[in-house]
Amino acid sequence: MKKIFLLAFLSIALISCNKDDDSNNNNCAKPSNIEVDQLNTTSVRVSWNDGGETAFEIEYGISGFTLGNGTVIQTSQTSFLINGLTPGTNYEVYVRSNCGSDGYSDHIKIEFVTLTGNPACNTPTDLSLGLITSNTVELSWLENNETAWEIDFGIAPYTPNGVNVIPTSQNVYTLTGLTPGTTYEIYVRANCGSDGVSEFSEALVVTTNP
Repeated sequence: MKKIFLLAFLSIALISCNKDDDSNNNNCAKPSNIEVDQLNTTSVRVSWNDGGETAFEIEYGISGFTLGNGTVIQTSQTSFLINGLTPGTNYEVYVRSNCGSDGYSDHIKIEFVTLTGNPACNTPTDLSLGLITSNTVELSWLENNETAWEIDFGIAPYTPNGVNVIPTSQNVYTLTGLTPGTTYEIYVRANCGSDGVSEFSEALVVTTNP
């Protein structure tokens, strides 16, 4: 009889542990396709697909932090702008669904590095489009008292990384060699020499002609 009671007790305990364990929770769908955009020196926007759920928990911190020790945010949106970050720093962001009495889903994760723009170097503004063809795009921007810039672009969705930039001393530039019928995101930042570089501008989104 004691053996039967012990087995029954262990079975109940095992079921209780499984219910509280968030891993592989079939009652709470995990979000997917996490990505970042609007990356700057102290902020970033994180977005994801909802997986059919309506509430989410974000936790973020400097890369290598332990879950439970980061900054936690609850939201009903599928994107969130994180502010107050440190320039030039590696961060990790985790997102999971919050299903109330059904618990939490597994986490999804993304890493990024904030930019190192110098506030003393003025960011170009008011990016606008000129002539668009199937493989070229003309763009221009306000100088804001600067004289040199760097262009960073790629097929949307694209996050500027400052690696393969195009330098220019003119505030009007034509991108060439593009793919017909393709959507691009274009960013521009000022290059202030010994004062470093500015933050990247807001994205200019354009689709080339077919």
